[in-house]
Amino acid sequence: MRKTLNAQRRVNGRRGSFQLLFGVVYLFVGYSYLFMEASPARRVALAWIGEYGNLLGLVWIVAGLLAFVGCIRPRGKDSCSFAALSGAPMAFGFLYLIGVLAGAPIQGLFTVFIFLLISGAVAIVAGMQGDHDRCIRKPKL
Repeated sequence: MRKTLNAQRRVNGRRGSFQLLFGVVYLFVGYSYLFMEASPARRVALAWIGEYGNLLGLVWIVAGLLAFVGCIRPRGKDSCSFAALSGAPMAFGFLYLIGVLAGAPIQGLFTVFIFLLISGAVAIVAGMQGDHDRCIRKPKL
C-alpha cells in the first residue's frame, strides 16, 4: 500500500516527540536572548562577549528549527537535529564557563553545569534506538 504525503509527515515516535518538545523550548530560550532584557546574572556572565550577546539567541532558534525538521525524519536520519539540540546548551555552557573564568561570580558554575547536563541528557536520548536497547537480563532472585 502506498503511503500518502500526510502519513510520511508525522512526528517520529518518542524520539520525534522529544525533538518537538525541545524545539519549542529552544525557540522560547532563543526568543528570550533576542528580545527580552537580560537578567543581571546573564549580563555579568556574558559581558565579555560585548553588546552583541543578545544575538546568541539565534543559536537556540536555529537548533529549535532543526529539531522541528528532525522530528519528522526517520531514525538514523535525525542526527543533525540531535547534534543541534545537544550542541546549543554545550556551547552556552562553555560561554558561561568563560564568563566565570573572566570574573563573573562563582555561582555561574551552576549555570554551566545545568547547560552541560541538558546537553548530556539530549545525547543520551539521541543514542536510544528502541526495544533492542532495553536491558533483557534476567532479574536476580
